[in-house]
Amino acid sequence: MTHPPVAEHRIALSAVIGQAATEKIPVDRHAHHRRLAAPLLAVDDLPRFDSSAMDGYAAAPARPGQLTFPVVGDVAAGDPARFELEPGQAARVMTGARLPAGTVGVVPVEQTDAARTGPAPQTITFTTSVEPDRHVRHRAEDIAAGMPVAHAGDLLSPALIALARSAGCIDATVHVPTRVAVVATGAELTVPGEDPGRGGIHESNSDMVAALATAAGCVSTHVETCTDDPDLLRTMLDQLAAAPDVDLIITTGGVSAGAYEVVRQVCEPRESFSFVHLAMQPGGPQGLGRWGDTPVVCLPGTPVGAFVSFAMLVRPALDERHGAPTRGASSAAYTGRSRHTRAGKVQFLSAVLADDGTVTVTDGRQLCGLARANALIEVPEAVDQLVDGDVVVVHPL
Repeated sequence: MTHPPVAEHRIALSAVIGQAATEKIPVDRHAHHRRLAAPLLAVDDLPRFDSSAMDGYAAAPARPGQLTFPVVGDVAAGDPARFELEPGQAARVMTGARLPAGTVGVVPVEQTDAARTGPAPQTITFTTSVEPDRHVRHRAEDIAAGMPVAHAGDLLSPALIALARSAGCIDATVHVPTRVAVVATGAELTVPGEDPGRGGIHESNSDMVAALATAAGCVSTHVETCTDDPDLLRTMLDQLAAAPDVDLIITTGGVSAGAYEVVRQVCEPRESFSFVHLAMQPGGPQGLGRWGDTPVVCLPGTPVGAFVSFAMLVRPALDERHGAPTRGASSAAYTGRSRHTRAGKVQFLSAVLADDGTVTVTDGRQLCGLARANALIEVPEAVDQLVDGDVVVVHPL
């Protein structure tokens, strides 16, 4: 049996999920962690004018050795500073205040004989000479009007919000987060607090996948479980596809070749769906299609298989949908005992990437190993053994 390659399914998945809509939002605290869909351009220079970086005294060019200056003005932050300094004159200025024309440099108040508070003195004596451009913030030295504050694909961080607002930006065009519904299927699943009995298991996929979707910039709007009853699953998919707050449905379980594969049983008869067994381990069984107009991604039911499938297939498609930069893989030296791997399939092993650039396979099987991991090692199809010192491809988690 020939298994389709991982790359081929990833392309198909991206095509079905498609591109997110965009919207214009205010550049405020609510914009935090939104991803730009278009460049954000500075509306104004930053700083808007030459300003003081210190509380002190702006000084005009002085004669050689001059340390005492007449004080001809007092400029607080926000004052327009409409006067001009003549050679040998000074003005008191506050941090952020506009410097009067003619300023050559600023001397901090600590380096003068003036009091820090009270009215400005008539004269000021400096304990140091005036250095040109000292403590002067020049107009547009941070960014000039019309220059990009940030680029498409950038996340709006607190610092970037501050920069954009300081540069006069009012709004930004961002990608709309994908609204995801997650459905974990399986008659054996029990919700938290229920006794699984002799044959049941504690359900974990629904919230795990919802958390993965949130980490990928989505909003998890529905998190459900479903038994192996086909009619119940059809009803649930009908409701979710019609819901105004669902852009994507992700199911787990029921996609393999067994007798009770409810997702495959319900979805495969529809022309819009296809089910495959990819040349990857874990996570080989996969499904993809549309329920009505809503894209549906069908992941395997084992928690590790669902996790790896999301990380290596769904997350890249969501990043592309949201305009996020591609999460690049890196290379590292494998350390540890020799491990036989399964040739003919790409394998993804739970791993720990260390600060020294080496990577090890985590101790513990299945979920124990994954819970300790911060990366996945990708073992190509043609490789049947990992040996200490091998250079491997690593995907950070």
